[in-house]
Amino acid sequence: MPIFGNNKVQYEEIERLRRAVDELSVLNDLARAISISHDSDQIIKTIISRSVKAVGSEEVSITMVDQEEMVPTGTLMFERKAGDNSKHYHLNRNMLGCMCHEKRALMINDPANDPLFRGTPVTEGLRNFLCVPLMVGAELIGVLSAYNKIASDFNSDDQRILAIIATQSAQVLEKARLENEARDNDRIREDMRLAELIQEGLLPKGSPEITGYDVAGATHAAGHVGGDYYDFIPLKDNRWAFALGDVSGKGIPAALLMANLQATLRGQVLQGTSCHECLTNCNRLMYLSTTHDRFATLFYGRLDVRSNVLTYCNAGHERPYLLARNGENNRLTAGGLAVGILEEFEYQDDIVILQPGDTVVVFSDGVTDMINSRDEAFGEKGLEKILENSGDLAAQELVDKIIAEVQEHAGDEPAFDDVTVVVIKKDP
Repeated sequence: MPIFGNNKVQYEEIERLRRAVDELSVLNDLARAISISHDSDQIIKTIISRSVKAVGSEEVSITMVDQEEMVPTGTLMFERKAGDNSKHYHLNRNMLGCMCHEKRALMINDPANDPLFRGTPVTEGLRNFLCVPLMVGAELIGVLSAYNKIASDFNSDDQRILAIIATQSAQVLEKARLENEARDNDRIREDMRLAELIQEGLLPKGSPEITGYDVAGATHAAGHVGGDYYDFIPLKDNRWAFALGDVSGKGIPAALLMANLQATLRGQVLQGTSCHECLTNCNRLMYLSTTHDRFATLFYGRLDVRSNVLTYCNAGHERPYLLARNGENNRLTAGGLAVGILEEFEYQDDIVILQPGDTVVVFSDGVTDMINSRDEAFGEKGLEKILENSGDLAAQELVDKIIAEVQEHAGDEPAFDDVTVVVIKKDP
């Protein structure tokens, strides 16, 4: 029946009051839920459900935005009317770009003919939508979006109530984001702590006691975990194997590859094969078990304590120094490519007979490549300067001195590579 005169005015006033009561009820419910709940997921569910009720839409979503790059970092949650299993609606690039640039509400009731969608297909079934910014101070942290108003088109009343909900919710969502970020960081720190413990367990617990020799080694990772590896492995018949490797990459990926290298090498060493056969097999296994951009340099030696014969093979590693007591300085070069580059490669051995007072110094490229604030590398000259005056130093003292001077050279510059040194010294 038509409404005339004062009856129409009264009806409109009643409708206005009803909407105001409904809005107050929604906002009161939302404020109460936010104040009493400590569960961020439950708070987000409440924001979504109250938004659906407030504007009468089929679906509401919250899309968080990276504040620096202004790109979506994920949609937190959807709510849709019961029984509707169709695909969710999303902010397209134009919609998100408009929100990031304008930082104000966006209401479109005819997407198919709106300039914002020019050149962009409209999602099937999308009739209208309303987006309001989630602001913390002057920063856009996300977008609260409502899709397909059920009864009619979205209007200014819908925009106003959704904007109020967004204002109430933004700080809560930011707090939830920071709490989730803190939990993620705590989990990452715990994972890194466990990774450090695991890697520490893979390295030698101390220097081995070898009759007639003074032996030491140490490694300092550039990060929490590293890709350098060294090892001392006792063999039968008074022999010892030792190794120093440097895998490609940094951080956790390098640490995983380092553990793989250690397991692979130890498995080959304990089979009693020669040095070059050991590295040939390690190379093949590394090639087959890793991607083609992953490899490792590796120096592997085997010392017969009775004959003082050192057999070695150098797979693309920094050339170790052999320092004679008489001052003669040689480099150990025989070997071949880094392991993991080619599936098949024939490595070569060489031998040296260690004389009383001889010292073998094996090191990773983190020693010579370490740079200072003037972008100057420590270099082989820096290492050789230490070695020239190392005759009276014990093995551990020499290891410590090299690492200390490399770190002193770096100063406040952050280390970009691991530093590892192994020293084998024949007693005078």
